[in-house]
Amino acid sequence: MSEPAPRFGLIDGNTFYVSCERAWDASLRDVPAVVLGNGDGCCIALSPEAKALGLKIGTPIFQVPDDIRRQVQVRSANFALYGDISARIVTILRDLFPRVEVYSIDENFVDVEGIKDPVALCLEARRRILQWVGIPCCVGLGITRTLAKAGNKLAKNQSKRAIRAGRLAVFHATPENIHQLSVEDVWGVGHRYAARLAKEGVHTAADLAALPEEAVRSRYGVVLARTQQELRGIPCGDLELDEPDRKQIVVSRMFGRDVVDPFDALATFATVACEKMRGRGLAAGALWVWLDGNAHKDDGFHASRAVPLPFPTRDTGEVLRAVRFLSETMMKRDQLFKRGGVGLADLVRSEQRQADLFHGPDERRERGMEVMDRINAKFGRGTVGVGTTGWRVGGRRPGEPIRTPKDAQWRPTLKFLSPSYTTKWSELLRVR
Repeated sequence: MSEPAPRFGLIDGNTFYVSCERAWDASLRDVPAVVLGNGDGCCIALSPEAKALGLKIGTPIFQVPDDIRRQVQVRSANFALYGDISARIVTILRDLFPRVEVYSIDENFVDVEGIKDPVALCLEARRRILQWVGIPCCVGLGITRTLAKAGNKLAKNQSKRAIRAGRLAVFHATPENIHQLSVEDVWGVGHRYAARLAKEGVHTAADLAALPEEAVRSRYGVVLARTQQELRGIPCGDLELDEPDRKQIVVSRMFGRDVVDPFDALATFATVACEKMRGRGLAAGALWVWLDGNAHKDDGFHASRAVPLPFPTRDTGEVLRAVRFLSETMMKRDQLFKRGGVGLADLVRSEQRQADLFHGPDERRERGMEVMDRINAKFGRGTVGVGTTGWRVGGRRPGEPIRTPKDAQWRPTLKFLSPSYTTKWSELLRVR
């Protein structure tokens, strides 16, 4: 009996953040390399060489023993670079496949239904991405998206993520050949479900597919039941070409140091959240603010406040007034804060708002917000802001000018940030 033809493919960049750094810095190739997350705190991406030294995702870099730390090349997360390279990969895929779903910054589902030789086309996509962008990839194929995801994991296992893996970098997963995949590596299972399933003797994807359908639905819910159906080769969904409207937008960061007055940071987070919200054509009906203490100094606490807005708004100024009100109710004299965030909730499409006798949109102010967004989109985030807000939300490069004294307090300095190779003329690579 011939195996069913695949309908979906999943193309995933291997150790994507590290690969992006290696594509522009040859000194990182074939050596242990890690990328650090927010404020140069924890490892969020590891090269295979770094994993061989025992490092794991989430390990704080300051906890790495000195003898291992000296062997490792460290970089701060450069999300502008990673986002730009991700967009280039999507452009390559859209030239080759009829439909592409951008699932995450390093993963893309593609439609291979009806293609005469999907393996050959996926190998061509992998070759172009490696040659044109410098990112090694693995490809999973399957008749469902879950099987394609499983195939990608199995392709990584059999190819060892090697750059010259060739045909081993592509795996066509079917219900008959997923017995090598651990159940915790199945898309949507996770560690908690994996632990519960292990107690029932379910250790592989094939074991999960063989469970009675009603038992899975009653004990684990409809989501895992759909996953099981997809592992059996029964599609429960198609590519999602348009991103669904978000229910909430959150911006939060760890501060560079403990601060007494976090309002500047919260105001900047609110400004960025509003910019993202308007870019999606949404308006906020409520918001919440939270602040955390420094748990490493025995001052760990969490405080949060929420407030509904009288009318869904797109106005940054109105959101800032609410953020100030909420933050002042949480701040205490001489209290230090280490982390904070702002969330916009009850999001609705802006054209679906209904005004009443007392509340409605301020069209003049909202047009002003749109002009501000266009200026920032053209000349860079933070070119124009409300009051002292609107500056960069991420970390600061070493030597970068400090705009305000308060800005210097909460923005961390990213000591290992790579240049903006693809987004700044002054930082382009020079060939000698």
